[in-house]
Amino acid sequence: MKLRDMFGYSLRGVLAGIDIGTITTTTVVVRQEDGKMRVIGVGSAPSAGMRRGMVVNAEEAAHSLRRSLHAASRSSGVPIRSAIVGIGGAHLGSFTTRGAVAVSRADGEITEDDVGRAVAAAEGLIPKNPNREIVHLIPHQFKVDGQPAILDPVGMVGMKLEVEVLGVDAARPALANIIKCCELAGIEIEDWASSTLASAELLLSREQKELGAMLLDLGAGTSDFAVFEEGRLVDVGAFPNGGGHITADIAIGLRMPVRAAEELKIHHAQAITDRVGGRREHIQLADFVSGETTVLATRDLVDIVAARLTDIFELSTKSLKKIGRAGLLPGGVVLSGGVADISGIQDLARRELKLPVEVAKAVAVEGMADVLPSRLAVPVGLILWRVHHPGPLASRGSGQWGGIGERIKRMLRAFVP
Repeated sequence: MKLRDMFGYSLRGVLAGIDIGTITTTTVVVRQEDGKMRVIGVGSAPSAGMRRGMVVNAEEAAHSLRRSLHAASRSSGVPIRSAIVGIGGAHLGSFTTRGAVAVSRADGEITEDDVGRAVAAAEGLIPKNPNREIVHLIPHQFKVDGQPAILDPVGMVGMKLEVEVLGVDAARPALANIIKCCELAGIEIEDWASSTLASAELLLSREQKELGAMLLDLGAGTSDFAVFEEGRLVDVGAFPNGGGHITADIAIGLRMPVRAAEELKIHHAQAITDRVGGRREHIQLADFVSGETTVLATRDLVDIVAARLTDIFELSTKSLKKIGRAGLLPGGVVLSGGVADISGIQDLARRELKLPVEVAKAVAVEGMADVLPSRLAVPVGLILWRVHHPGPLASRGSGQWGGIGERIKRMLRAFVP
């Protein structure tokens, strides 16, 4: 693929991805060089005006975004005027819909136009909800004259084409606040995508997606997940539980300030008691709270942390049960996000989920010149998503709400293995 084909709408072959997280806002700038994409700039800033992955104060969030953009622009030497933005939070949901059309050609050969009409027919059957907005429409599987489980019908012959589509939608007010935040920061939204789907571009291998795997992103405000099987997205969603809730549990359980609880979590949190014996048995709370004389048993902290993590893994198992995949993902579960750094979390997750579990670390991605830390998975994944899933762009960031209704049509080529 030529540079102008891949990045034809971007400044000198450059793309930017933005992850507006609950704790940190990160901007990454990528350029294609010698046939590979290379990270040329990274900018991060503490997030403000965010709660559980959603913008609650657009001006404060925009201030954090401006700082992130400025740092990324300075490190890359490139002015950033537009970007692909991640969408996250518990307001994201998924659904399935179906559509059917008659094959248009007289000889019965199915074309990409037939596929597009089938997806449009499926979209037309989605109940209208003024409070929800479609973010993705992903062809899941097709039927040709009743023959099921077809991944790519183009070129086949038949009279009737049916499609099952997986849709990902979001709360319209949440999207409006993201648009407002970007407008205030002076950045245009070229495209947006689910943050979890974007990070899966880096953190799940093609083999894992084929076998069946779950990406579980343990963030500060929410835990977001995406499930793949046979190379296709099966489900996506989020739970309103994250690292911030672990911090709050510690603060309440030990009657200490939230900032001190966060520091205690960072330095001493563990997920299972099995590892306590070989580590420091007691914690001096005076190290975190001035004037505090209490000596805390490490096991007491582990109990608090493990209880909240167990809740998250139970919710994950329930989500897998809904789609008939509980305990049935040979590719296992990949944990990402700040909470995934807690000692022993891999063992606890394996025990609770009854699946193979790994923790995402630095990743080497085909087509990328750099080995990337997992903390950059969302902003870099957003760029890869845009490259791997080209399509017409809706009018974004223009202040005209009607443009959002012209959502992006994601065609089957992007999800066929």
